[in-house]
Amino acid sequence: MNKAIIFDWRRTLFNNDEDIEFPEADDTLQYCQSRGYRMAAISLVSPKNRAKRVEEINNSPLRKYFELALVTDFDKNQLFEQAVKHFNIPRNEIFIIGDRVSDEIKYGNKYGHPTIWLKEGKFSSELPTEEIGKPTYVINELGNLKKIL
Repeated sequence: MNKAIIFDWRRTLFNNDEDIEFPEADDTLQYCQSRGYRMAAISLVSPKNRAKRVEEINNSPLRKYFELALVTDFDKNQLFEQAVKHFNIPRNEIFIIGDRVSDEIKYGNKYGHPTIWLKEGKFSSELPTEEIGKPTYVINELGNLKKIL
């Protein structure tokens, strides 16, 4: 059984266009927590917006669900590794979920994690390649995560 989930922040839990959490995010994270999942949120941002993103996550009502909330302006894979080390459980027990196959799904597939592609919004037409590999699961809205867990 998978015991942890690493979420991408923007466009997965937080609506970039409206600068607010997705309506189903709180209920979905509450469900994950009730099922015993440990959780982390990570985000890649430009250097000039780093402090704003940290504040955005820390002030979010969703922050209470995460053991870790990490932001970088350099290397998102480093954040994934930091979260994996923090959880200290096998990679095959840590879901990676995000809206980009070229980012979250690529990392998860490369390092042996089950992956969940949130195929919604800006990057929904960004399809997996042979190099990236197919996601373990595909959902069209965040609330559908409950059907997988």
